Amino acid sequence: MATLAEFRAQFPQYDSVPDVKLADSLHQKFYSKMPKMEFYKTIGLGAATAIPGAENVVTGVKPPEVSMRDRIMGVIETPLALGATLGGGLISPIVGAVGTLTSGKYGTQEGIRAGQEAMKAVQYQPRTQTAREALGAVGEFLQPITGALPPTLGAAGTTLNALAPAAMMQAGAVARPAITQATAPVRNALANVMTREQQPGMVGMGAASTAEDLQRQQRFEKFNIRTTAGEREKDLAKQQFESDVERGALPGVSKDVKAALGREYGAFKVGQRQDILNQFEKMTNQVVGEEGKGIDRSAPRAIGNIIDKQLVKQYQTKLQKVDDAYEAARASGETKQVVDTAKLEQWLADNAPEAISVPQIQTISARLDKLKNVTGNQVTIDDLENIYKSAGNLAQGNPSAATFMGQVKGVINEMTEGAGGDLYRKARMERKQLAKDFENVKRVDDLLSTKAGKTDRKVALDNVYDHIVVDGSLEEMRTVTQLLKKGGEEGRQAYKELTGYTLQRMKDLLLKKSDDENDRIVLNKFNNFVTQLDREDKLEYMFGKTGRDTLVDLKKSINDVMVKEPGAVNYPNTAGAVLRGLEALQNLPFKIPGTQTAAEFARGLQYKKQLEESLKQPNQLAPKQKNKNALRIDLTGMANK
Repeated sequence: MATLAEFRAQFPQYDSVPDVKLADSLHQKFYSKMPKMEFYKTIGLGAATAIPGAENVVTGVKPPEVSMRDRIMGVIETPLALGATLGGGLISPIVGAVGTLTSGKYGTQEGIRAGQEAMKAVQYQPRTQTAREALGAVGEFLQPITGALPPTLGAAGTTLNALAPAAMMQAGAVARPAITQATAPVRNALANVMTREQQPGMVGMGAASTAEDLQRQQRFEKFNIRTTAGEREKDLAKQQFESDVERGALPGVSKDVKAALGREYGAFKVGQRQDILNQFEKMTNQVVGEEGKGIDRSAPRAIGNIIDKQLVKQYQTKLQKVDDAYEAARASGETKQVVDTAKLEQWLADNAPEAISVPQIQTISARLDKLKNVTGNQVTIDDLENIYKSAGNLAQGNPSAATFMGQVKGVINEMTEGAGGDLYRKARMERKQLAKDFENVKRVDDLLSTKAGKTDRKVALDNVYDHIVVDGSLEEMRTVTQLLKKGGEEGRQAYKELTGYTLQRMKDLLLKKSDDENDRIVLNKFNNFVTQLDREDKLEYMFGKTGRDTLVDLKKSINDVMVKEPGAVNYPNTAGAVLRGLEALQNLPFKIPGTQTAAEFARGLQYKKQLEESLKQPNQLAPKQKNKNALRIDLTGMANK
């Protein structure tokens, strides 16, 4: 377990949270089963936490920030010290002017003496920490490029040093005008830097925020998704920087630097995209098992073919079983029994007016009359079974006729109830079960039916998945999935493919987009699909509670990656104090040697380091969550689900 100091080093945004408050939050969230004092000891908190007032102590406090005055003066000193290094004689008048300014006693005798002392040194020594830090970065830049500078700025200032005596002879004449000329624009430039609008602050760093950030990081770690600092911490300033890198909108650096940083960030995002893709692939493999490997799930038609093949096979098998049972009853002579047709005749008379719009009613009436005439009113079970089949055929592809033909079949079932012998009664039970599972269930019947008067499928293979999972209710969905689950190994595998394609649909919605779609549109489609399935309890039905929770967590992680804080994209990037100062000096009426290249290089170094920090993947304080086979489907008790 990491210590509290190590946690603070990893998550500096919580440096302002008192030790006890931060420790209590971590203990409650991740280590509640461990005695609190033992947890304190493990993370490096001693018995002193019990002393009154200790609840506000914050260890590892950062050194005080450099004052604004030192920052400002450091901005001035940085390019001047650089210029003095390249050519002391030429820069000395300006060095004297700045020496007067940085003394804090400008306009006094002490200030003048400070400026004269500064002019004595060819190599100007900066007095502020800001300038010393900036010059460290500039030094790294000068070493490899001084040999490539033009002759007037040759290595180690050779050419400039040769001109130094002449420049020193003119120093007295130049110094005073230089001071006058420099003071006003420098002050104006610095005043502009000081009053520039600052970026807005982020959310508070209390215990609730700590828990939220840790939960977010825990999800990322569970799914092995690489993330940027801005995505992990929901930090606006960091997200602004990352957005600027991605869009090539970083200010004050060359196109080459922007392109190089953009490529590094782009490669990271490609890897992140693959991390998300890997999660869907992993879950799909868990769901479909070894039998499902190699199946193409890239198109809905593929899953439509699998489901259709299984349902048709089941229907044909059960239909053949019904036919065999009736054949056995006929062979025994049980279907030759005469049946009273009064109930059917009464139904036909009551519904005669409907025959105008539903001519199938008149067709059934005509067939019954013909049978009565042929048999001398001795209509047998076999005769009624033929009318039953005719009613089924007449209902195909016609919703209006299907309603009335269903009633005809119901009347015939009532008429033949108890008739015949055991074989016939067995045949009738087989037929009732077939109707219950297939013919009387709209979701199933539509999958097996054709359009009215045509050979085209009522539900196209491309639409089979939506017909089963998306368009209907959970109860309607179950009417199909229960058949698959009870269909033996092939049926259960077909059901697994149905759930596997659900994951494929999520992946496609998230990772495939047309030219006119942006990331927000794609994310909305993905979120809407997952939310709809979850709202209708279909996620839990298909994947179990653990699988459902895993998918919801993955959805949250994907949103954390793709959703930026408000203003992260459009808010203008603002450089640090040193870089802003260098930018201001570049716009002065006189030019200070080295400021342009130093500013650009310093920016490049800052951006590179900032990007490295942004893309660095942290270790995790909280224990890792093992989530093996989270999406494994439980097919036990499937008949009751």
